[in-house]
Amino acid sequence: MNEKILLKDHGLKATPSRLSILHYLSTLDAPITAEELFRRLQSQGLDLSTLYRNLNTFVEAGLAKREVGHHKENIYSLIQEEERHFLVCLRCQKKIRLEGCPYHEVNEAIESQTGFRVLDHNTEIYGICPNCQRQEP
Repeated sequence: MNEKILLKDHGLKATPSRLSILHYLSTLDAPITAEELFRRLQSQGLDLSTLYRNLNTFVEAGLAKREVGHHKENIYSLIQEEERHFLVCLRCQKKIRLEGCPYHEVNEAIESQTGFRVLDHNTEIYGICPNCQRQEP
């Protein structure tokens, strides 16, 4: 992915901070909190307020998605052409990627029953993985 072109396509200037954040987000397979992203990019001289400002800019420009994670914190990911959904174990934090979108039929049913137009949904589903279930008494 050419980060400079992607930023330009979304009407954004290619600053060093934006390029670093965008590059790192493009390497991830699952959403990440701003705090975790900050820890991983801190060695590049990025400060937390710059990170938050740029993440908000990415969201407003339609480049990134902000959702609420299982600890009620904001999580961020790049918007992909292909939707990505994950099962997240609440005990071990393991993330398992699901194939396809489990929400399409549910969203259609909600729309037909209520007239409400569904525009988006979260990418994470929370539960307990089989390994952690086996460890329960």
